Amino acid sequence: MNEKASAAWWLVAGTFVLAPALFGQTAAPLTEQDAVNRAIAASPQLRDMRAAVAEAAANQILAEQAFRPTASFSTTPGYASGLPVAVLGQVPAIGTIEAHQVFYDLSSKADVFASRAQVDAAKAELDARTRETARSVSEMIARYAADQALVDAAQRQAAAESVLVEHLQALLKEGRVRALDAARTALQLTTAQRGVELARTTRDLDELRLRRAIGWPAEQPLAVRPEPVPTTAAIASDDLELAEKNDPVLQSLRARLVQLDRATALERNPFRPTVAAQVQYSRLFARYGQFYLNFKPDDFSVAATINLPLFTGGRRAAVVSRLAAQRERVAAQLQQRKDELEIGVRQAEGGLKDAIAESELAGRSHELALESLRVGEATAKEGRGEANDVAIAQAALAEADRQVAQAEMQVRIARAQLAVLRGELPEPQR
Repeated sequence: MNEKASAAWWLVAGTFVLAPALFGQTAAPLTEQDAVNRAIAASPQLRDMRAAVAEAAANQILAEQAFRPTASFSTTPGYASGLPVAVLGQVPAIGTIEAHQVFYDLSSKADVFASRAQVDAAKAELDARTRETARSVSEMIARYAADQALVDAAQRQAAAESVLVEHLQALLKEGRVRALDAARTALQLTTAQRGVELARTTRDLDELRLRRAIGWPAEQPLAVRPEPVPTTAAIASDDLELAEKNDPVLQSLRARLVQLDRATALERNPFRPTVAAQVQYSRLFARYGQFYLNFKPDDFSVAATINLPLFTGGRRAAVVSRLAAQRERVAAQLQQRKDELEIGVRQAEGGLKDAIAESELAGRSHELALESLRVGEATAKEGRGEANDVAIAQAALAEADRQVAQAEMQVRIARAQLAVLRGELPEPQR
């Protein structure tokens, strides 16, 4: 091989190697879990809810701050013509270092419990919406996967109907069929062609929804790999138990009941002292010495305070009443959620059973249509049967394929709905 031929060979080989990078390559099939993960990361609503959880957590920290020590430094330059007194809450001093610690305060403790309940509520809303996002994306994946098969089936059915129209038109010219039969077949062809356009429109719209949900680039090809369709209708007996155990709303409501009970018990306690301690050091001005017999510029103080309220003007009773009303609302919501969850689980179980049964029937219809086509082709090769038998069998097979695709789509949707209720979708991220 000469140098020019060798150089040309390497140029062609390099083109094939670099072509995928230069011109793009077919995207690897997107699994259901990958699509769910992308949708969860891309959802602006979930991003807003995550911020709400962070805000509630910050409010909890602020409520707990009441029991954490605080320290500060201040300077209070000033002038006193006589005995120095406190100005703006401080005696005029060169500098003051102060530390404060609350040891016991039932009202602040109740606020801590209330803030924890708000965190639980925000997390429950986030978890519930995350599950709904997973269910929605799984349904989109199922629909888009079915759309591919539905478009193909519609095209094959239209092609078969076109062959039937040609045959009947030829027979009409020979006077062997009625014009009504030919017109009816032509209408079936038009309907089949309309079905092709409808299937394409549905596919394009479902693809757009899926791209927007998962943040898939418009210029990048999209291919999906849905979960396999289960072949049996076996339903686990612990669906409701798992659903109640893993439901974020139920967990949140139960936790809020506990927090409200604790807060109510604290507010009902008649002995409600506030215990705090304070340490303070001040460097005073030397000119204050003329007013004191034993003056020291370094002033150090430490004290504890016990404050016992005697009369609150009805505040404590109002707070207890408010907490009792909140608890009653949460208890009612808990019972309502349990009822809704039980109905949802039973409905999902029934939907999955029905979908699998429909899928089995569609599979049997497909087998019959496939056998009818085989027999029609065999008899046509032998010169027996009607001229339209093969085209009719092809149209029937296309219709059977359409039913199979729709049945499998419903199975995947029902399976995803039950998986979300059981707490299995989305899968926990490690």
